[in-house]
Amino acid sequence: MRAGLRTVLLLGLLSLFGDFVYEGGRAVAPDLFRQLGLTAAGVGLVMGAAELAGWAARPIGGAVADRSGRYDLLVRIGYGMLFVVPLMAFAQSWAALAAIVFVERVARGLRVPARDAMLARLRGEMGLGSAFGLHEFLDQFGAMAGPLMIAAAAAAHGEIRTAVLYTLLPYAALLLLVWRVPKVSARVERDPPVRGPQRRVIAYTAAASLNVAGLLPISIVLYKVSVVAEGAEWMVPLAYSVAMVTDAVAAIPLGRALDRYGARVVSLTVLVSAVPAALLTNDLNLLLVCAGLVGVVIGAQESIFRAVVAELAGSGRLGTAYGVFGLGVGIGYSVAGLAFGLMVDAGVGPAGLVAYSLAAQLLSLWFLRVAVSPERKGG
Repeated sequence: MRAGLRTVLLLGLLSLFGDFVYEGGRAVAPDLFRQLGLTAAGVGLVMGAAELAGWAARPIGGAVADRSGRYDLLVRIGYGMLFVVPLMAFAQSWAALAAIVFVERVARGLRVPARDAMLARLRGEMGLGSAFGLHEFLDQFGAMAGPLMIAAAAAAHGEIRTAVLYTLLPYAALLLLVWRVPKVSARVERDPPVRGPQRRVIAYTAAASLNVAGLLPISIVLYKVSVVAEGAEWMVPLAYSVAMVTDAVAAIPLGRALDRYGARVVSLTVLVSAVPAALLTNDLNLLLVCAGLVGVVIGAQESIFRAVVAELAGSGRLGTAYGVFGLGVGIGYSVAGLAFGLMVDAGVGPAGLVAYSLAAQLLSLWFLRVAVSPERKGG
């Protein structure tokens, strides 16, 4: 238990400082693109393509980790590649900046399955729900602190490029930690008998993808806040902060609940995922509540949803399982952004948004039952 907790804390601190670096960079990337002559449509296209490349890299990173057995090496390389973020300060063209953004996203896609597999291998030393919950809590602390650091530096210096160089500080701390990642040697055989677990992981990935596809994206909530709070732009980052805080706060208790009650906690989260769509109104207070609920569900997706993957996959091909899961979640995010964006632009009200969200969540529950039922029968 003590060794397992130490590993969780180490990986959590890596994620904290990693988020400190890359979320700080991502917070100002759109503004840098604009300064370099890219239009709003161009920014959306480049950022979206980079995000897709990152999600697509996850199955590759997971497969490489499983084949080599060096999960720790993938984690070290992936975090080490964050050196590109401070280089954003020196980009002189939008193409150069786009290349940096792509490298950062792909590096994240390669390391995340290996990192999650390392967390999953702690089973027996501590509850997986608690492990992933604690990790998500630390991760989100970095996600909040990075943009705040950049905002403060930009205010102090009066421009963005100097502020980006401040990411060198958390990157230095990251380098001190990354070499303390324990060596892992657990090569998976080429053809292990895992057809059953693979089917369950695929069904569970479908459930998670549908859950994400039916959850009102935080970006749409922020868009609505910007419209309703015209003249009070500070409400937009406030709403985002509310989501990030509830994400972090929810992660640990949800993880403990998973360890105690099992997949029923995931089912409850899926049902709650339909609620935020009902709160997308012109009432600013309800929009803040909406942002908070979206944050809670995101916290569940990043903690207990990830923990269940390990339970379904068994001990074989954990990296591959997390890679497939990550790709499915990425597809869900793309569908959610497109579906809710089109509906909001078309003037669809809360009732229509809830109908879509509820349909997606009910399908998610069905796939969840398919994925989890074999475990119950066999247990």
